[in-house]
Amino acid sequence: MEKLKEWFKINFSKVYILDGVLWRNYLSVLGIVSSIVTLISFLGTAQNMEINVIYIVIVFIAILVLIFIYMWWRANQQKYVRLRINNTEIRIQEGNIFELLEMESKDRRGEISIIGVNDYYDTIVDDRIIAKKTLHGQYIERIINAGKLEQLEQVIETDEMINREGNYAEDTERTRGRKRRYSIGSLVEFEAYVLAAFTKFDENNRAFLTAEEYIEFWMRFWNNIDEVYAGRTINIPLMGAGITRFKNGKPSKQELLEIMLWSLRISGFHNTYADKQINIIIYKTDINDIDFYHIQHNRSFG
Repeated sequence: MEKLKEWFKINFSKVYILDGVLWRNYLSVLGIVSSIVTLISFLGTAQNMEINVIYIVIVFIAILVLIFIYMWWRANQQKYVRLRINNTEIRIQEGNIFELLEMESKDRRGEISIIGVNDYYDTIVDDRIIAKKTLHGQYIERIINAGKLEQLEQVIETDEMINREGNYAEDTERTRGRKRRYSIGSLVEFEAYVLAAFTKFDENNRAFLTAEEYIEFWMRFWNNIDEVYAGRTINIPLMGAGITRFKNGKPSKQELLEIMLWSLRISGFHNTYADKQINIIIYKTDINDIDFYHIQHNRSFG
């Protein structure tokens, strides 16, 4: 019995049996099936009509039940979404943006990948300022191993976009790390990667955000990415799903994704150049926390 409960939890826990979206889609299929059956009955010969009516009804009901169970199971198992927002193709799928870090720059032409960093754009990976296991930490370590840290820091110091007046403040009292603090949503590109100032640091170098600042980040992000993407495909991880601290309670991963998509829609940003798109990468460990079915059928994103 316990194994059965565990199996049911794994396969049917995201979308419940009485879910309104599921039933609306099922009734649409039911209408098509009923039309086909009616047509077959209408075209049937008199001899065919002599078949036991009760038998036909039982078979028909069984088929409808199996169709529903299959649709219910598929809804819970869905791990991929394709949407069109602002006439831009959006693909949400399982993946690992770290794999993109292994690619050479020449192999990443036509696309850029987003790396969330703190608002100082720090480059010290010591598990105090930057944690090694974060995307930010792993990116900086690869830059160090490639002997390009000085180049990256030079780009951060001189990039006109993030260093424009009003986009930063000097923190002269900070003892370790960089002293220039940038507005969240700021972007700087380095070798097909765009570093986005995502989290704020407190006096103890702890990254944090509020839900309001998360929304603010995305609104600034879509505005700023419009200046740098140059018609390339954009790869974005699910920002905030990791160790980021949220004040007053952390949104669920589903809510983080929905905020991201909602902000994209109202921002008006679009990437319609040739076959380019926006890929939202969901790590395997986060897949079970995302209800892809309701994202796919959410009319607010369509």
